[in-house]
Amino acid sequence: MDLNKLKPVKADEGATLDLRHPETEEVIKGMSITLLGQDSAIYRKMQLTKQQAALARISKGKKAVDLDAERLAEESLDDLVKLTVAWSGFKLDGKELECTPENVRTVYTEWAWIREQAQEFVNSRANFFR
Repeated sequence: MDLNKLKPVKADEGATLDLRHPETEEVIKGMSITLLGQDSAIYRKMQLTKQQAALARISKGKKAVDLDAERLAEESLDDLVKLTVAWSGFKLDGKELECTPENVRTVYTEWAWIREQAQEFVNSRANFFR
């Protein structure tokens, strides 16, 4: 098998998640999110930044991990916002909702089921192959 056929090529260009209704689990027609994968350059850079911060703390004699659950949740949200590159079908109060980092953060915070679906999608490499 040629290794080039085993690359998750959509990781950097983005793959589309069709959202499912949280109650019925049916696809919500026209409502989707384009996300980068865990093999994308952006994701890898985020991970390296976190590792570098931990190493810097260790070199200063501080604990490598000085985190609490709230901070970890916030970092996870930050990462997911950075991996969200587009969406369609999002409306709020009858108006189209533009895909900006601020709006993405609001949606992921207020509608946890959307955030959960996006996070699960990113975590599955299978979504990023052609």
